[in-house]
Amino acid sequence: MIESVSCVIPEITVHNNRPVTTSIAVANFFGKLHKDVLKKIRSLECSPAFTTANFCAVVVTARAGFDEREIEAFEMTKNGFIFLVMGFTGKKAAAFKEAYIAEFDRMEAELLQQKTQPPAPSFMPVFPVEANFEYLTTVRAGQIIDIRLGRQNEIFISLESYQELSMRGGYIAIHHDELRTMTSPEIVEICNKAAKMQEKWGRIYARS
Repeated sequence: MIESVSCVIPEITVHNNRPVTTSIAVANFFGKLHKDVLKKIRSLECSPAFTTANFCAVVVTARAGFDEREIEAFEMTKNGFIFLVMGFTGKKAAAFKEAYIAEFDRMEAELLQQKTQPPAPSFMPVFPVEANFEYLTTVRAGQIIDIRLGRQNEIFISLESYQELSMRGGYIAIHHDELRTMTSPEIVEICNKAAKMQEKWGRIYARS
């Protein structure tokens, strides 16, 4: 009778742009005690360089009933995983290895596709020569994500720029809360400032 493959899905995540798994995930998938997997990792006869490149000691939070506690675990790459499970024997273990490696391969292919996939081309709309209007373009991460047509005579400026442009035309843009707290001399002063600004820019516009 052929034994079925573990119903637990191989737990693989991405860390520093490469797929990794943990000693806890391996123990759960292969039906082993985590302490035994830790012991196996610590006893692996691989070089220090290989160990450093493919195994990393981490501290994770584990739940035991209603309690949580921090325990030591290992994070490992695909190569580290393969080195570790070499000693797991039997038909059942072989099937489990294949399933885990297949998930590593799938994750690596997904990462490769993300790296090689060309970015969506940015574009500039083409309009008829008789078209006359303004539009607001929103760009995120170098890509155009939204274009909004402007209404007639609409301008896109900050509040500060709007207040200055208004004053050039003799208008005053001020919040009602601020206006309520102003004294009569202060209101007269700001009106005189707007009048001077209008006169100044009127002369500038007249010369242009």
